[in-house]
Amino acid sequence: MKKALVTVLILGLLGAGGYGVYHHFFENTGETERVSSDAENAVYVDQISAITGFGSGNGLVNRFGGEIKPQATLEVKLENDRTVKECFVKEGDEVKEGQRLFVYDTQDDEDKLAQAEIDIEKAEGDIEVAEKSIKSYEKDKANATNSDDQLMATSGILSAQNDIKKSEYEIKSKKLEMEKLRQSIANATVTAEMAGIVQKISDSSSSDAYSYGYGSSGNENVYITILAAGDFRVKGKINEQNLGQIDVGTEMIVYSRVDSSLTWKGVVSEVNTDNKEEENSDNMYYYSGMSSDSGSSNYAFYVDLENSEGLILGQHVYMEPDEGQNDKKDGLWLEDYYIMQEDGKAYVWMANASNVIEKHEITLGEYDEELMKYEVTDGLGAEDYIAYPTEMVEEGVPVIYNDFSDGQNAMDMGDDPAAWEGMDGMGNDEEMGMEEDVSFGEDISDPGAGMFGLNEDMPEDMMGPDGEEIYDADEEN
Repeated sequence: MKKALVTVLILGLLGAGGYGVYHHFFENTGETERVSSDAENAVYVDQISAITGFGSGNGLVNRFGGEIKPQATLEVKLENDRTVKECFVKEGDEVKEGQRLFVYDTQDDEDKLAQAEIDIEKAEGDIEVAEKSIKSYEKDKANATNSDDQLMATSGILSAQNDIKKSEYEIKSKKLEMEKLRQSIANATVTAEMAGIVQKISDSSSSDAYSYGYGSSGNENVYITILAAGDFRVKGKINEQNLGQIDVGTEMIVYSRVDSSLTWKGVVSEVNTDNKEEENSDNMYYYSGMSSDSGSSNYAFYVDLENSEGLILGQHVYMEPDEGQNDKKDGLWLEDYYIMQEDGKAYVWMANASNVIEKHEITLGEYDEELMKYEVTDGLGAEDYIAYPTEMVEEGVPVIYNDFSDGQNAMDMGDDPAAWEGMDGMGNDEEMGMEEDVSFGEDISDPGAGMFGLNEDMPEDMMGPDGEEIYDADEEN
């Protein structure tokens, strides 16, 4: 799978449609002048120092966008028909478990409690009256001389008995209501159920659902939001078509978006397939620089970090499954797909002093099966340039050097904003008019798309590492 991905990437590069911006020459510190050819059969060569420096974002490892989240979020909701009398905290406060957050206004409950007591007293009085009426009707019935008088007395007795039952039911209901009111008054003070930081306090007096009433989870009547204190975790998204590539227990590497040398390690603790996630440019799943299919669903997954030192809540990061890509090994280790082995000897296609390809013999040491890399003990140095072996590569073919001022080639710059720092005419993501996730998208096959695979969002001008203008918005591509 790894070799197949590399083949696709290299062949796409050889097409030269999207990656046509390169130096036409590069002067070594030595006497040899490196000159890129413009011949149609020329092949691209990469410097060994750049190849062996591949890691984050090289297209060989699945990459995910992520956002730093708290380990837990507490959303304190207001009870229906209750208002806040006093709030004891403010946004940004650090609270402890059990600490007072706010108290409800209990005046209405106290008024209802007093009225319920009055209603009970009235119902008890009604019962006494009904009982006296029954006695009177029973006496009238006993003294009745005809059937009509007996029927009237019997009807009065039944009516009074019914009134007693109604009053008894009302007393029972009022007592239950009074118990709830007493509990409500006693529990008027709301406390924090966990320690954390008060992130948000909504306007409890507002009935506008857009300014108050909905938390981050979509729940109504959220008044205070508290973020758990302690270590953070990372929330990412994965497309349903690639769910099998991330499982609980998968080890991950987390990269800073502004400084790719800053990394953290963690383990996937949850993959939430119960709820679909809305599409979001900051948390898009992408694979080898390609965005996920917009017609399919995304699901959240969470990474628990070994430590979160240096991370900020809400910070956006990159994540990759830890496949050993950042492990530093002594010596020069080269991916095995660059190496040809024939008759017990090993070779690479290397650019020679005449700027053409030659079949160059090297000496191999150990082989790392997990990383699929050979140690090269002799015959190759960090300053040498080699080509990926394809049918187009043969002895004597001219070369094009993939050179940038910082030694980083085009394939490794697309998704790392730090890679563009210091290049004239190019600012941050917003200045370039593109999303934070800069990736070589589906438009890269368009001959007019240029280096970025974008037609509409190019900067007004772009300068090369030596100061030469390599893109001018006033000129047609």
